[in-house]
Amino acid sequence: MNNSKKAKNHLQISSDSLPEIALVPGDPARVYEIGECLSNVEEIGNNRDYITITGTYKGLPLTVCSSGIGGPSTEIAVVELNRLGVKTIIRVGTSGGLANDVNPGDLIVLSSCIRYSGTANLFIPENFPAVADYRLLTALISACEEAGVVYHVGIGLSLNSFYATKPDLLREDFPSSIYGKLKEWIAAGALQLDMEAATLYVLSSLLKI
Repeated sequence: MNNSKKAKNHLQISSDSLPEIALVPGDPARVYEIGECLSNVEEIGNNRDYITITGTYKGLPLTVCSSGIGGPSTEIAVVELNRLGVKTIIRVGTSGGLANDVNPGDLIVLSSCIRYSGTANLFIPENFPAVADYRLLTALISACEEAGVVYHVGIGLSLNSFYATKPDLLREDFPSSIYGKLKEWIAAGALQLDMEAATLYVLSSLLKI
């Protein structure tokens, strides 16, 4: 089996190559929302939570692919997109604000994140940093400035759990080792929390994309 066929294993993409730049939301519905801003849109994959389209934005060819929720599903999207030619991945979506000055609707550009990611840990130990590519980081900051939107740049907290930071939703005295550390991480400068960034950043560094 050749590499292109292996790469189609989960994404089930009907193409042997993709545009080099990919936008990756978690929710499949957001793929179609992004598609409304593109021209020459073509759906080339629809399997499980992975919907993939291609199109152009102001003449720039783009791939858009949903990744689902969390590290393991993000890993699949990142690896298989890369094997089909994607070299730049920008994850777009929602996250939970932590810092007092982060308000609903603000944009956050993550320079790096604190790793609580079991998926990333299976590739390399936690002392390997989860950092964004500086060129892409600079480009995103410039885009935010040009658009005149409210944005923040800094560190995030990337977890392998959704409910561990909300144990009261499970039971009043439900145990959570991370919940007691949230104040510490907020004091250290964590702007937000999510479930995918550590996997994306670590894998991207290892894949050299």
